[in-house]
Amino acid sequence: MKKTMALVLAAVISGTVFAQTPAEIVDKSVTITPPDYSETILTMDLLDRNGKVTEHRQINQYGDRKSGLVRTVFDIRSPASVKDTRILQAENANKSDDKWIYLPSLKTTRRIANTEKKKSFVGSEFTYNDMTLREAEKDEHTFINENGSYTTNGRAYSVWIIKSVPVKDKNLEYAYRIQYIDKESNIPLLMEFYNKKDEKIKEAILEKFSKVKGSTGREYWLRQSQLVKNLETGKQTRVIVEKYTFDKPISDRYFTQNWLNTGK
Repeated sequence: MKKTMALVLAAVISGTVFAQTPAEIVDKSVTITPPDYSETILTMDLLDRNGKVTEHRQINQYGDRKSGLVRTVFDIRSPASVKDTRILQAENANKSDDKWIYLPSLKTTRRIANTEKKKSFVGSEFTYNDMTLREAEKDEHTFINENGSYTTNGRAYSVWIIKSVPVKDKNLEYAYRIQYIDKESNIPLLMEFYNKKDEKIKEAILEKFSKVKGSTGREYWLRQSQLVKNLETGKQTRVIVEKYTFDKPISDRYFTQNWLNTGK
């Protein structure tokens, strides 16, 4: 009997020691190691409230994390109305990320101010804030459900459901968000965004993801299709990864304002 009780107490203590806090879970979800280099071809479809595609875009994306901080470039190739629009975003340690945009109609590159980052990303339902991962330390995180379930495409996932309320860098388009984080991959499968009236205003749905290999054989989780729904307007945006190459070195020139200006 004493031995049984000792085993039970050991299990309880072990569970307590190794239990993850919501902040730790969110931190893991935003620090999943990306490839050292990435080149992807994306399609971005803008949809109306009836789900009809109103604009189809092709975007080339380049990523680099040699310094440990991620730099990303988006180069819009079509349609003609936004062709050659290029955006560079660079992570910074202990301060806000830098973002620049080249507008071909003005033939100039300008810095995107922090106050603009909650605005639409080139007319889509994504905002500039959505295009980068928000550090866990900027929010206060609490469990809604430690043993939740989320079903998509006919498959049920075990998830943590966590509420995240901004406490730093509050220049956001929402008051808080609720994340459904997959326990296997640590990837958020669903994010719900709420305003100060507790009204849900937006959803970001991960429609498809899988584990893939880079050119060096290293494995990564690839978010292959994501849908963002604006619940106030009914408009939607879907981004799909059509092609990808991971860990093949990319020239530093892509991550300069000169390349934004010239595309060369």
